[in-house]
Amino acid sequence: MSYNNGGDYYPIPQELKKSRERKLMSEVSKFKNLDRALEKATKDLSHYKDLYTRQRAEMENYVKARDREVQSLVKNANRDLIRNILPAIDSMDSAIISGKDPEVVNPLKDQTLKILSAYGLKPIDAKGKKFDPYLHEVVAVADNGEEGMVLEEVQKGYTLNGEVVRSSKVIVSKR
Repeated sequence: MSYNNGGDYYPIPQELKKSRERKLMSEVSKFKNLDRALEKATKDLSHYKDLYTRQRAEMENYVKARDREVQSLVKNANRDLIRNILPAIDSMDSAIISGKDPEVVNPLKDQTLKILSAYGLKPIDAKGKKFDPYLHEVVAVADNGEEGMVLEEVQKGYTLNGEVVRSSKVIVSKR
């Protein structure tokens, strides 16, 4: 309470002090509310940033997977066509082995294989190699030679862009 020298009571300074305290408490309350709002906004921002990052990564992975699938489809689009041409190449091999016009058939076969190799076709080299069940199919077994080696190739095998289109049919040695 405020009194003057004569002992009279003046309520104004006291009310001013109370008014300032109320105003200060009101400002403190506003700052606390602003702090809570800022904290919530920061958490929301972090949440949405994390969500965005995950969604972007998923989208990038999807695009990469789709691109790989499209590349694989393009790379192997001719698989069925090439598989259907292989019997004609086998016929050319038979003609060469039988001696019927090898000077005509050999260049034709070489040209055909050259064209198909541009699309990724490669013959499997089997004779004299170690037997590989992923590349070779055993059609007969012989007792001579080193164990597990391919002695003869009965039918040529081929890969297309690193994948087996047709396995080589082979005769393998076994003791």
